[in-house]
Amino acid sequence: MRTLVILISSFFVAAILPCPPSSAYQESVVYSCPMHPEVQSSKPRRCPKCGMKLVAQKPAPAPQQKPAAAPQSPASSQRMIEVVKQAEEYTCSMHPDVRTSAPGKCPKCGMTLVPVNPAITDEFNLRFECSPRAPKPNEKIHLHFAFFNPKTGEQVKEFYITHDKLFHLFVVSEDLSQFQHIHPTFEPDGSFTMETVLPVAGNYKIYADVYPHDGAPQVLQQNLATVGYSNDLVSALPHLKPDTSLTRIADGMKIELKLEPSEIIAGQLVALKYHLTDARTGEPIRDIVPYLGAWGHTLILSEDQADYVHSHPEEVVPEVADKSKLRGGPDATFNAFLPRPSIYRIWTQFQRGDVLTTVSFTVRADRLH
Repeated sequence: MRTLVILISSFFVAAILPCPPSSAYQESVVYSCPMHPEVQSSKPRRCPKCGMKLVAQKPAPAPQQKPAAAPQSPASSQRMIEVVKQAEEYTCSMHPDVRTSAPGKCPKCGMTLVPVNPAITDEFNLRFECSPRAPKPNEKIHLHFAFFNPKTGEQVKEFYITHDKLFHLFVVSEDLSQFQHIHPTFEPDGSFTMETVLPVAGNYKIYADVYPHDGAPQVLQQNLATVGYSNDLVSALPHLKPDTSLTRIADGMKIELKLEPSEIIAGQLVALKYHLTDARTGEPIRDIVPYLGAWGHTLILSEDQADYVHSHPEEVVPEVADKSKLRGGPDATFNAFLPRPSIYRIWTQFQRGDVLTTVSFTVRADRLH
């Protein structure tokens, strides 16, 4: 899942066994993504989620050595390396400044905390099938998803829940005119299935947002083209322009978006502040209900769909026994990090009663000047 805060924390590992710094402390050096701290590597490379360069974390300082100590045996040195490898913290994929020594919920957004050092940092493999293979617009299609361990090749059968679901699926047309946020059904064999309809002919991007066991939260992508898709890349690309008005009327609600700062700078945090009022009376709306464990959901894609951001409000849904009685509004704030200069489309969802409302806005992120 793309994280939205750029706060890089150094790892400090307390070791109880003395050891020369040339082995154990070199083991603690990792490269981490500023946007996705769960993405880590022992070598410099690019983040598989957002393409940013991984940043070297500083190793913990070596402990002071006592003079006249006997030379250490290879066995004790190996034990020290294991201590460093097994040291584990938990963090929030949205708020990497949150660090705990035990699993639990993020105190800021309520998301399930994830290991700082997952067992497998590589991207998992996705096998995606569509029936019929050549889907027609406005006809029901069946989708099948299976995920595989990149180390062993075995199919993953265990997943962690994030925001009430094992699998968040986003289906977005190449021109960014069509958007679906849906949740496939988990099958006994560990795969996921679902049915949907693609409303217009074209090429669609499939975003599979999952948290596999032993892995890190991740977003895997696939393409799906319908019958009648011309394959004209130029005409199929979106030609977006930033909105001159950040107000929408939908399902009886007036939804106003305010950006802070008003000019979005690529690589810097921006707050998306929503204010909800009744479109007829102008009264503040205070009966928003939790949707998938949050007061709303936002997906942001760059014009070329290279950058993906999935965000939730700062306002936390309280942990109570009966969440059906909770009500929120009229304000919700989403934090977002748009990594490079581009035009971005924002889809935000709020639920009121049984009605799920989706509104979209188009904004520009500029270079720092």
